[in-house]
Amino acid sequence: MRLSSSPLAQPRHRAPCDLAPAPWVLQLLDGAARTRRIGRIDRTIASGSGASLVTARIADAGAMDAARFEQGTMDAYQCIRDALPALPHAHPVRFWNYLPGIHEPSDAGRDRYMVFNAGRFKALSDWFGGPDHLPERLPAASGVGHDGDELVVHCLAFDQPGEAIENPRQIPAFRYSARYGLRPPCFARATVVADPRGGAPMLLVAGTASIRGEESIHQGDLSGQLDETLENLRTLIGVADGSPTGATLAAYTDLRVYHLRDADAAAIESSVRQAFGPQVHLQMARADLCRADLLVEIEGVARLAPRRTH
Repeated sequence: MRLSSSPLAQPRHRAPCDLAPAPWVLQLLDGAARTRRIGRIDRTIASGSGASLVTARIADAGAMDAARFEQGTMDAYQCIRDALPALPHAHPVRFWNYLPGIHEPSDAGRDRYMVFNAGRFKALSDWFGGPDHLPERLPAASGVGHDGDELVVHCLAFDQPGEAIENPRQIPAFRYSARYGLRPPCFARATVVADPRGGAPMLLVAGTASIRGEESIHQGDLSGQLDETLENLRTLIGVADGSPTGATLAAYTDLRVYHLRDADAAAIESSVRQAFGPQVHLQMARADLCRADLLVEIEGVARLAPRRTH
């Protein structure tokens, strides 16, 4: 598909979606949220009959130097980890990460996203029993930037662990080369989970963009990036359902589309609605993406064949 792309420089923007998780997550929660201050972290816990959401917020994180921001990232993940054993839903299945000034220079050779990845890698390696256990233990995740000062990490937890899914068109993010930082991003491309409300299994898809192998492709080409992103989303359905040649985007029920530039939003939304069909619930969100050369990123939920039970 061919989309026009505005070359105009973009002004600074509001934080995407008030730094909230996707709307489908909130539908799983029916209990009152409670917040507690733990050191410099505000930790909020909200639960429902089949899921819990634990959120760690650190104010003024945008003003932190590299060492403090890396430690703050580790502390946020540890704070979430400490909360889960006392909840009825102790298994993390999906993370959302909102970083202030994601591409701001932080220290020699690293921007803030690389610093965040170093802290996240250390925290999750410790959480899941070391780097060798990351492939089978990592949940899906998204990581985008915003214009505020908070570091926000949301963790969705179920009562049963999920199954990590990788995309054969892409190198697993946790195996990226050092060109993307001394410590790689730590997330699975998707996670298969049992729906706590019953019904078909769910595929929780991480933030997905125009990446093949570990390279960003179609740089500067919005249409090319969107086509590549859709192919990656289609591939994940095929891998999870065991039908790589018959996978379609119609399995997706909920999408959040992050776009870098406001001027591109309408064209992207029109193309996404056409590609996925009328059944999909779609939310558009302006955000700075994890790589400065990416223009669009899509995350979401799909329904799988019932045989994919746990």
